[in-house]
Amino acid sequence: MNDLQKKQIREKVKRMQDVARLRHLSLSTEKSYIGWVKRYAAWLVDARPEGEPRKKVERFLTKLAHGDISASSQNQAFNALLFFYRDCERKELGEVNALRAKRTERKRYSPNLDETKTLLAGIRDQGSYPVRLVVRLIYGCGLRLNESLAIRLKDIDHLNSIITIRNGKGGKDRVVNLPCSLSNSVKAQMEVAAAVAERDRLASLPIQLPNRLEKKYPRLEFSKEWAFLFPLNSPCRHPRTGRLVRWHMLDQTVQRALRETTRRLNLNPMITAHSLRHAFATHSMASGVNVRDIQAVMGHNSLETTMGYLHPEADRVPSPIDSMVLAV
Repeated sequence: MNDLQKKQIREKVKRMQDVARLRHLSLSTEKSYIGWVKRYAAWLVDARPEGEPRKKVERFLTKLAHGDISASSQNQAFNALLFFYRDCERKELGEVNALRAKRTERKRYSPNLDETKTLLAGIRDQGSYPVRLVVRLIYGCGLRLNESLAIRLKDIDHLNSIITIRNGKGGKDRVVNLPCSLSNSVKAQMEVAAAVAERDRLASLPIQLPNRLEKKYPRLEFSKEWAFLFPLNSPCRHPRTGRLVRWHMLDQTVQRALRETTRRLNLNPMITAHSLRHAFATHSMASGVNVRDIQAVMGHNSLETTMGYLHPEADRVPSPIDSMVLAV
């Protein structure tokens, strides 16, 4: 790849970043899309495919399908290239007929009640970070990891024992119950977060706000109500603007604590933050909670997604051979 080609790729990536931010894509989506477009650009230089963009995308996706790649990764690559051509290059790809990786139907892993109880009792805070509370909120409310970390003080309604989850997957807001057993711990953490916010206000250190709200409402970035429930210990540079801001604690802190806990307690290493969300749905459904209510709390678009947590148990289906009298 020569210097001119590298420059062209950098220009396209910059344009893609600008459009992604204009469309309010999440930072993780922006990074993954850019990663796939860079990989696609490198393949174009190496393979030198001919034909219209649709044919090139078809060949690239087919190459991925032949490789060791999951169906979800290939779909992510397709969505990235679709976004690049349609939103950045203003070109319609049309119908893309590529070999697609087959999505396997697997039962979602969910730790059982005993495993979950052992984990929640045994997990420890990391340094000064309240990891124990974060993990209990994930399981207790059925949250995604980043949803729990993005909770702000204004989102917690103690009077009605609810938490509003803002801008969840698909850009949707939803409401979940604040478990009574966690209420006092959440109150104590709110006091810690409010103290951090007050120190930041006095030091003129802003809170990171979504969707560039600081431009429209400058005073909000020093408002205690907008402070994160789980603030990062030290200020950091915003990955998009480069400003020094107060961000929430990092997801790696929670993931690292979970890995350490599963090793220390000899639990299944497949127990992750997301599997605890699965456990919330599975255990709630097993206890008789209405599936529509679970769908709303989980933030699922489709009831079919929620029904995936209704696992038929093998021991509920007796074998017909047991009703027969057979010679030994």
